[in-house]
Formats: sequence, C-alpha cells, structure tokens
Amino acid sequence: MSWEMALEYLRTLIWPAVVLTLGFTFRKQLASLFGRVESVETPLGTVAFEKQADAVAQEAAEIESEMAGQLAAAETTQPEVEDTETPETPGGGPQQITQPQAASSDFSDLFELAETETTAAVMAAWREVERALKGAGSKHGIGRISSQALANMGLLSDDLARSVEDLRHLRNRVVHEGDILLTKSGARSYITAAQRIVEALELSQDPRFQALQFERSVVDALSRAGLPAEPGYRDDEFDAYGQTPAGTTIAVEIRFRRQGVLQMRDIEKVLSKLPSLGINVLVVTNAPLSAEVREFNRTHDTRPRCEVVQWQGDEDTSLLARAIGRMAG
Repeated sequence: MSWEMALEYLRTLIWPAVVLTLGFTFRKQLASLFGRVESVETPLGTVAFEKQADAVAQEAAEIESEMAGQLAAAETTQPEVEDTETPETPGGGPQQITQPQAASSDFSDLFELAETETTAAVMAAWREVERALKGAGSKHGIGRISSQALANMGLLSDDLARSVEDLRHLRNRVVHEGDILLTKSGARSYITAAQRIVEALELSQDPRFQALQFERSVVDALSRAGLPAEPGYRDDEFDAYGQTPAGTTIAVEIRFRRQGVLQMRDIEKVLSKLPSLGINVLVVTNAPLSAEVREFNRTHDTRPRCEVVQWQGDEDTSLLARAIGRMAG
C-alpha cells in the first residue's frame, strides 16, 4: 500500500474518531441539549398555534355579535321566560339590548402576565373560561360542567361550544403535550380568544337568549323524534306546529324556565284552549314536572290530547318520540 493511500485512509477515519471522542467527553451536555430540542416545536408550529388562537378569538367575536343581534331582534317578539326577574326601563318599555360589559375577569392582568410567564398566563386564561362555564351550568343544576352539556340542553350554541373545545385543545397542547414553544405573541392571542369566549358565555346567560336557544333546540329535537316542526309566529297561539307521518297535526307549546318546577297552573292556559282546538298539544319544558303535572299526564285521555314532556337534551329525545307516538295513535 502506497503512502498516498495510507494518508487517504487516515483522512477518512480521523473525523469519526474525533466525533466519538467529543461525544464521550461531553455526553451529559449533549443529552441535555437533545432533550431540550425534542421538547420544542419548530417555529412553524409556534406560528400555527398563534394563528389558531387568533381564529378562535375571531369566531367567538362573531358568535357574540350574532347573539347580540338575535337579542335585539327578540325585542319585538319577546319570547316567554318564566320565573325570571327582568328589569324594566323607567318608561315601562322593553329593556334595551346592549353589548356585554367587560368580562368580570380582569384579563388585563393576564396580558401583563404573558410578558413574563407565557404558560402561566395561558393556564390562568383557561381557568376564566372554566369559571364562566361553571357559572352557566350551576344555574341549571348541571353537575358535570362542560360546553357540550350546555349545548345538549340548548343553553349554548353548537358554534360556541366548538370554540370552547378548540381553546381547550390549545391549552392542552401547551400544558400536557409540550410541543409548543409558547411566545409572548402566542400567549396574548390565546388570552384574547379566552376573553372573547367568556364575554360570549356571559351574554348567553341572558334569559331571553336562553329562551330563544331552547326553542330552536326543541324544534330540532322534535324533527329527530319524528315530528318535523316549523316555528310558529309570535302572534300564533303556539310556538311550533308539526305533522306526523300518519298525518296527525300537533301544536307545540315550549316553556323555558330559569328555576323551579312546572306547575299545573302553568299549563292551564293551554288546557283552556283544548275544547276549541282540533289538534293535539305537546307542552315541552326544560323544568322538572310537579307531581300534579305528572299525574295529569297519566290520567288525561280526552281529545284533543295534551301531554307535558321535560326535555333537557338529546338524552330526552326518546321521551318526545314516545309522546308523539301516543298523540299520533
């Protein structure tokens, strides 16, 4: 073997030897460095997190604006809300609908916190969302608070519920998955999204909006239960009308209550109409039924029929289906 070939072999082998030597010497420092690199996402992922948070904030703001518009339109229709203290204006006219005031949570502190502790700021912002959800659910006796539970009861729009879940997912990426290098800008975007959602949740607690949302949810549930229904006009006698596949027409009276149980006196007005009606009437409420109302359901068999059903979500749709079946029979 010539000396030129030997030199070439030496050049080829020397760098792997140097790398192995350095790797053995600084193995602890390199292990720590690689651990940090594996826990940090690429800048592209960081940008994606911020854009997702911005998208949630924009969607929540649009939902809030739409809710305010619905409430403003409801001023001329006044959906019935029982057992609710509704303040009146000095002139006795309808209460003016305005955009919600600043959220009860002080998000300005969280924006300041984001300048030094981005992860802590995100966690604190999510806790404000959870607090708003708990406040909404506790008014209706929901034990396990979640956006989906509120949506199932018709007390929260599906769009707002999805925004809450999107924000939950982003929070989990920061806290549990650890695949985000959270920047100040990303934390501020998340806090803005949380603030918009809390404001929308607070607006969703307006009893008139909840009554509107409950009515829409009941009409949708009636269709799933076998009674395709259309909302009635506010000057109609009933809130909705539907026809079964067998051709039986059913009028629907929807009673939303913020508290208490549905008493027999609450449906006396409906009963007074029955003799002059040629159609059956289904009363749907979110409130528990009093013993007197339950007894009425068991014993009332005159025509046209009237039956009262408590509906609090998809799990109660089967109750609607059975009531519709009895009325169609």
